[in-house]
Amino acid sequence: MKKLLTYGAGAILACACLQAAAQEKKLASLTKEDFIADFRLAVDILKKQHPNPYKFIDSATFMRRVDSLMDRMGKEQDMMTSLQYSPIYLVRDVHTSLRLSNDNSRELYGNLRFFPYPVIIERGRIFVNIKGATIPYGAEILSINNKPVKDILQSLSTSAYSDGFIPTGMDRLYPDFQVTFSLLSPHQASYPVTWTAPGSKETRKTTLEAANPTDAFHATRQSVFPFNLLQRAYYIYNDYDDATKTGRLTVNTFALNEQDAYKEFSEFFREVKKRNYQQVIIDVRSNGGGDPAISALLYSFMAEAPFRNVYNYRTRNIDVAYPEYAVADNGRRLSDEDIQGQKNFFYQRFDKDSSGFYVGNARLKDGLMENFPPDKDAFHGKVFVLTGGGTVSAATYFATLVQKNKRGVIIGKETGSGEAATTAAWFLRYLLPRTKCVLTVPRSELNFFNATKDNGRGIMPDKEVPMDKFMGYVQADKDPEISYTMELIRGGH
Repeated sequence: MKKLLTYGAGAILACACLQAAAQEKKLASLTKEDFIADFRLAVDILKKQHPNPYKFIDSATFMRRVDSLMDRMGKEQDMMTSLQYSPIYLVRDVHTSLRLSNDNSRELYGNLRFFPYPVIIERGRIFVNIKGATIPYGAEILSINNKPVKDILQSLSTSAYSDGFIPTGMDRLYPDFQVTFSLLSPHQASYPVTWTAPGSKETRKTTLEAANPTDAFHATRQSVFPFNLLQRAYYIYNDYDDATKTGRLTVNTFALNEQDAYKEFSEFFREVKKRNYQQVIIDVRSNGGGDPAISALLYSFMAEAPFRNVYNYRTRNIDVAYPEYAVADNGRRLSDEDIQGQKNFFYQRFDKDSSGFYVGNARLKDGLMENFPPDKDAFHGKVFVLTGGGTVSAATYFATLVQKNKRGVIIGKETGSGEAATTAAWFLRYLLPRTKCVLTVPRSELNFFNATKDNGRGIMPDKEVPMDKFMGYVQADKDPEISYTMELIRGGH
C-alpha cells in the first residue's frame, strides 16, 4: 500500500509547500500594508484567472466585501490578527487557497500563544478533544473569552469555506482550531472558559493558561478524535470483519493511476467475495478528490448495470493571467515556454461556446468511458458510503454515482464540494511579490453529468448520526459513523 502523508487543513497560515525566493522578507518585517497589497493582487488574479468567480456572488457585491475586509484589516493593531481577513473565501470555492510561505508559516506558529486544547467541532458545538486535561475529554465548551461558541464559529467561518453554500467545512478546520482561533488574539496570556461536563447541565468556569508553541503542538498530537488514524495514513486501506461479514474500504484519495487503483479495488472486492460478505462500507470522509475516472472505476466494482459516467470541464479564460507571478510546484517561476505550453494545451482542448465560456471538446474527453460497465468482480451486496465535509471533488462524484444509481446508503454529513459541479484540474500557483504568500487557483470548472445549474450544495446523506449518539460514541472512543453503520447492519436495516 502507498503511504498517504496527511496534514491539517489550516487557513492562510498553512504550509504552502513551496520554497520562497532567497530574498523573502521575514514575517516580523512585513506590514499590514504588505498583506493588503498582496491580498488585493490575489483578488485581481482571481477575477481574471478563476474559471467562474461570480458563480455564487455578483461582481459588485464581491468587490464591496473585499473593500470591507481590507478596511477592517487596516484597522487591526496587530499584523498577525489581520491575517484573518483573507478575501479568498468570497468565491466560495473549496479548491482555491491563499497560504503563507513555509518560512513565514513556521515563524507565525512560533510567535503565537495558543488556546491550549484541541477540540471537536460538531454541528455548531465545541467539545474538548484531549484526555487528562483540567477540563475533561468530551466536555462541551459554551464560551471562550466570554464569547459564545456560536459567535466563535462565525468568526472562524471564513477559514472553513466549502463550495457554494455547504456548511460542513468545519470538518476540515477543527484539527487546526488551536491555530485559527488563536490568530484572533495571538498574544493572549489566558482564556476564560465556560463549559459543562459530559452528562451534566451544570455550567462551570475555568481560566486556562495559553500554551506555548511546543506545548500546543504536543496537545494537538494527543487529540483523541478522529479514531481511524491508521486508515487515514494510507491512500487505500482494507478492513475485514468476519463476525458481521462486512468489508470496509477506506479511500483517502482518487489521485491515483488506474493500474494502482484497479489493483487495490480488485484485491478488496475479490477478498469480500471469497469471504462471502454481505455488505461493504466505503469510507471517503477524508478523500480530497483526484481523477473522477478513478471514482467511476471504484463505482464499477459495485454497479448492478452499465452506468453513465459523464462530466466535462469549462472555464472563462484559457490564458495565464499575471504570468510574471506564476510558479511551479517547487517555487520556480514558470518560463515563457511553460506558459506557452499551457496556452497550447487549453487552445487545443477547449472551444468557446455561445455563453462566452470555453468548454472541453472531444480531444479533451478522449478516452472517457461514458457508458461504464460493471467490473467482472462487481459486488452485489449492500453498500454503505461514509461522507463528510472532507469529501471533496472526485470523492463527491463517487458519492453522486452511488446516490444517483440508488446503489447504497450515504451516511454522515453533506459533502464538502458540490453535487452538480466543483472546480478542478490544471491548478496554477502564484507567488505574491511582497509577502511571498502562495495563491492556488484551479483553471477549470468540472460539471458532473454535464450539469448546467449548480445550487451550491453537496451530496446530502441519507442518514446522519444523531447528535446524542455521536457524542456517545466519542465518549466510548468509537468512530461515530462506523459505529452507527455497524449498528444499522447488526439491526438488519
